[in-house]
Amino acid sequence: MREIECRASDWLFNSGMVGFINIVGRENIRLEGRSIFFDEGLFDAFEDKYFAYFIKEYEKMLSWYKIVSFKEEIKRYQKDDFLSFDEDALERLNDYIANVAKRYLKSASYISVYPLIDVTAAPLSWEKGLTKVGVLKKKETFDEKRTDIIQEVKQVYLKLEQIISFCDSEKGKKYLAAKNVIYTVIKNGWNGVSFLNPQTKEKDVYEDYRKTFIAPAQEYFEIDKVDSEYKCSACNKPIKKEKYNFSFLNYAGFDIAKKSSHVWDFYNDIEICAVCKLIYSCVPAGFTYAFGNGIFIDDSFSIDTLYEVNEKIRFAILHDPAQTLAQASPYRALVEATTNQVEGNRHYELADIQVVRYENETYRFNILSKRALNIFRESKNALKAIQRCGFKEGNLSVNFYQETVRRLMNNENLFTFIHKTMYLKVTNVSNTYYHIGHIGSLLEINTNFLKEIEAMTEISKGRIWHINKCGNEFKKAYPEHKRAGFNYKVLNALKTNNRDAFMDIILNSYSYLGKVIPDFFLESFTSDETFKTVGYAFMVGVNGAIEQDDKDKDGGNNDEK
Repeated sequence: MREIECRASDWLFNSGMVGFINIVGRENIRLEGRSIFFDEGLFDAFEDKYFAYFIKEYEKMLSWYKIVSFKEEIKRYQKDDFLSFDEDALERLNDYIANVAKRYLKSASYISVYPLIDVTAAPLSWEKGLTKVGVLKKKETFDEKRTDIIQEVKQVYLKLEQIISFCDSEKGKKYLAAKNVIYTVIKNGWNGVSFLNPQTKEKDVYEDYRKTFIAPAQEYFEIDKVDSEYKCSACNKPIKKEKYNFSFLNYAGFDIAKKSSHVWDFYNDIEICAVCKLIYSCVPAGFTYAFGNGIFIDDSFSIDTLYEVNEKIRFAILHDPAQTLAQASPYRALVEATTNQVEGNRHYELADIQVVRYENETYRFNILSKRALNIFRESKNALKAIQRCGFKEGNLSVNFYQETVRRLMNNENLFTFIHKTMYLKVTNVSNTYYHIGHIGSLLEINTNFLKEIEAMTEISKGRIWHINKCGNEFKKAYPEHKRAGFNYKVLNALKTNNRDAFMDIILNSYSYLGKVIPDFFLESFTSDETFKTVGYAFMVGVNGAIEQDDKDKDGGNNDEK
């Protein structure tokens, strides 16, 4: 068998290479320098491996899984002869019937593959025969009607078992789950061709993918290319004049026939070979997605590091047993993968790393600099403390961790974010899932950032804790009924960077108490960054506990959750 080489190139091709490795298995690929080498025989039945990868990795996100996973609940109640079946169980059953079984069974994508699973089955008839059970009339109670309800439940369970058995069969999973990953994952990377072409005549998505991507790649090596004047714009290998280009790639390619002005002198010179087209079809497997957002780290110093860092990202988002899928964060996975000291001797210090994020159906790019990596390492504990913190503004949910990492990657300080979180907390706004100690963690991270960019070097972590303590002592002495006005005036002075107003408030307040003003307030005149750091550190002490244990708590107080 012929050995094929693919060499690292741009971020999109690199993500395709990582995706190809994920699909066929690391053990079947030879990684050497910036290239991968593999046997041509891996193209055989590649379509099965392609879909199997996505189904395995994203199984619990699929509507197919929502259908078949209900069988565990059915077995549980059947096992104890429905003795534990209660009103909550009835509500879950009716919700499953209406919002899962009936909803998905009649979806167009499912209907299109029913004949491929079993031509004799009638899923649409099964769907029509499903209705809610145990519906109570006014003044009726569950306990009064329990016997009749259980009989109805037993009957509907038989219908559901038939549906689940159909969906959970070998072919049921193969085709229904494949339909799911097409529209939830694969479509994020490419569109408009093969099974994503609205005009396709092929009903079998596996066969459609094979014809579009695999068969041309296998035939590519049988074509005489020696005298060809054309070269693949991705790998520079000779090709004949073909129709393969980047138009099927989302937000990166374009239709040559319609947009000839996008190429130099209206002449198309960006065609690609069939092998590169197959690699590009693996882009969705190179990215890791969670709830519509994706991430890829283009650390192409070598293929080994490129694969390893994205493998860590994938594990942290999709398979980390320490968190649920709902808590999965591409930002947290990014930080943990790139700051993990097990990475080897390189430690990501030789060059900046390109981070590609897929958000709101577009690609966004950041450079993960050595500076940002140092900040992440120095702030490891503080970042851990804010993982589950956040607040809501209307329909918008803001996560501390995600917002912090985003700002640091964009080389922005956190002062405006610190101010907002402090203001929301001291004014007792609802839907705030954090306490003042977590704002202290934000301040610690921001201080590390300011030191890294050499904007502020004179304030140590110990100094900040001392300022916190002084603020806490001030809180104990200052009348509680005056504290709201004090908070408002000080925070306003900090936001507007008004040092004179800030010092007037501090002088008047300490004079009222008859206490000596701490000397650290003199440091406020050193720089704007120092002024804000001192001010917010003092306010953290004034408005909350400063015990070290506070920094290790999750999310907020029980009443805040």
